[in-house]
Amino acid sequence: MTLTRRGFGKVLLAGVSGFAAPRSAREAFAQTHPPNRSLINGVQFGLQPFCYHDLAMTRENRGALIRRLVRNGMGMVELHATWVEPRFNDPGVSAAAARDSLRAWRLSPPAGYYRGIRKELDDAGIAVFTYYVNFDDSYTDAEIDATFEGAKILGARGCVGSFGLAVSRRLVPFPGRHGMFIGLHNHDNLSDPDAYASEASMVTGLSMSPDFKMMLDTRHFTAADGDCVGFLERHHDRIAGMHVGDRRKHNGRSAPFGEGDAPIIELLRMVRDNRWPIVALLEFEHGTLRPEVEEVDLMFDYCKRAVA
Repeated sequence: MTLTRRGFGKVLLAGVSGFAAPRSAREAFAQTHPPNRSLINGVQFGLQPFCYHDLAMTRENRGALIRRLVRNGMGMVELHATWVEPRFNDPGVSAAAARDSLRAWRLSPPAGYYRGIRKELDDAGIAVFTYYVNFDDSYTDAEIDATFEGAKILGARGCVGSFGLAVSRRLVPFPGRHGMFIGLHNHDNLSDPDAYASEASMVTGLSMSPDFKMMLDTRHFTAADGDCVGFLERHHDRIAGMHVGDRRKHNGRSAPFGEGDAPIIELLRMVRDNRWPIVALLEFEHGTLRPEVEEVDLMFDYCKRAVA
């Protein structure tokens, strides 16, 4: 059922029952995810800061990003590598030379660099849940290890990106030796055999390693006519987080929360009632005439009412 914001209040009257997760799972989650300002009635919320469409995702804008996260009441974030790493694409520098310079930087970052950024985030009360980096075939093994090492210093529990099945196979050995996970992020391209789009493709990816976890994107899975609720029921023990957003079915448009077909309320209540240690990272892609921080307020308010 599609819920509008106007009809949201009526839906809130309906209760959803669930079963408690094992105590050990809840305790483990609490130890690795200390309470912060966006832990709402047992559901840990955070932000995918792609939401700030007007803010270039560069390390020079990291201070502005942190201020916005605090302004929006967020205590957790999925941090893109672009907010952390330098860029080497100055005028006259070829793409190949810029890529080589970035690789060299990753292998030998300035002493204390990542710890300094971790302090910026800690001082603002923001925890990094996942580090978003698009691993591809250009990465050397040493570069992948270095990326995990930097992400771990930042406090990230895993690395996530928009790679597919082939790259995932290559990544199998890496997360375990850093005590982290790889987050598999689905999209809606059902015609690409390498992409995570269908439930079958995601199950195939998860089967590669116990260190692989799903970052279920509710917008993309809804657009691909996937069953978000059924997927959560069947695979909740392999889901680390959800990118929570709204969109129409049949590869339809992105929409404000409550105006698309994604079952946001039901998903959040399932996490709440079952006490599953799944982080809800809010994300929107639809156009808005409001400032992005105000749109984030609206969608966060929608979600907080859902789990109240």
